[in-house]
Amino acid sequence: MSTAKDDLTRLIQQQPEDSSREEIIRELAFHAMVERGLSDADAKRSISNEEMGRRIRSWQP
Repeated sequence: MSTAKDDLTRLIQQQPEDSSREEIIRELAFHAMVERGLSDADAKRSISNEEMGRRIRSWQP
């Protein structure tokens, strides 16, 4: 099992050599958001697209 440091190192090493700091940070943040979303879905802390559509429509006057 890899550690968080191993995962981040792998992600950084996969970036092009000419990547800026901002691009690398953006990629790391994206990865963290995807992992959090997958974890939430696994733990049943998400809603369906249909439910989200109903909620968004309820915000409109």
